[in-house]
Amino acid sequence: MKAVFSGSSISPGHADLHTHTHYSGFNKVFYIPYPESVTPPERMVDVAVKKGLDVLCITDHDKIEGALRAQRYVREKELETEVVVGEEVTTADGHVLGLFLHERIPLGLSAAETIDLIHGQGGLAVAPHPFSYLCPCLGKKIEELSLDGVEVLNAAHRDPYVNKLAQQEVGGCFAHIGGSDAHTSKMLGDAFTEFPGKSADELYRAILRKETNPGGGPAPLRHWIFWSMDVAHGVFKKLIVPLREGMCIQNDPLDRLYQMRRRNKVIAIGGCIAFMASPLPFVCGMVGEGWIRWQGRRKWQEVSSEWITTEENRRI
Repeated sequence: MKAVFSGSSISPGHADLHTHTHYSGFNKVFYIPYPESVTPPERMVDVAVKKGLDVLCITDHDKIEGALRAQRYVREKELETEVVVGEEVTTADGHVLGLFLHERIPLGLSAAETIDLIHGQGGLAVAPHPFSYLCPCLGKKIEELSLDGVEVLNAAHRDPYVNKLAQQEVGGCFAHIGGSDAHTSKMLGDAFTEFPGKSADELYRAILRKETNPGGGPAPLRHWIFWSMDVAHGVFKKLIVPLREGMCIQNDPLDRLYQMRRRNKVIAIGGCIAFMASPLPFVCGMVGEGWIRWQGRRKWQEVSSEWITTEENRRI
């Protein structure tokens, strides 16, 4: 389904509905924690303005502090780009994006309970990357839920399969959404959502009316490589500054790095230096590209076989 905007002479607005800041938490390489993003909310806002986005939805993992901070920054600087408070909620069934929130949604509930809480705040519920092999996802469960939209274009999935699965599976019951899933400002706006209007309120109404179109495409490989280098540089900087100054920054969302044992800090610093000063980012990028395409193909075959089995059962 492709939405048709009324008043076609007016250019549509552009919104990135799925972005992350350094409030999005940590993963681990062996026993060393590393942040999913080292980009502060203010940087995401500045780049959104530079790229001409009308609306920026910040959807950190199970947190809304980054989005609230970005909103304050927009008000203080009197910027034209509007910020929507969102959250990528970890539910028992997969990730759910809550948009236009006022309070944080707790993690660990069922998808249905989570969506009810989002709607209880007057927010909108969107299924991100519904057939992902990288992240917990809702899959075919989207058909059973009272979602407002489904992300049919996720720029973080570079393979030619996952977004195609979403586009084939999602009919006209939901608004079709595009989002960058950016964890660094470089990826911001790689995929986006077009909607009639320019404001956050108009975006809200467009999602409810299913008057949205996904735009853009998968993130270029160089943006993935930049993300890995950005994280390495950010971790290095965070660990070096406290060592030099003898103190840690209070209320820093990356403060888990400061809590590592000294030995692990030294290992992390050495690893960051080796990564940034060698061809490793490019080697990892190329190897990762092959892995991504392989995993995407596996997901395609898995979901396609489910469709065939379902169709055969219907005929019996």
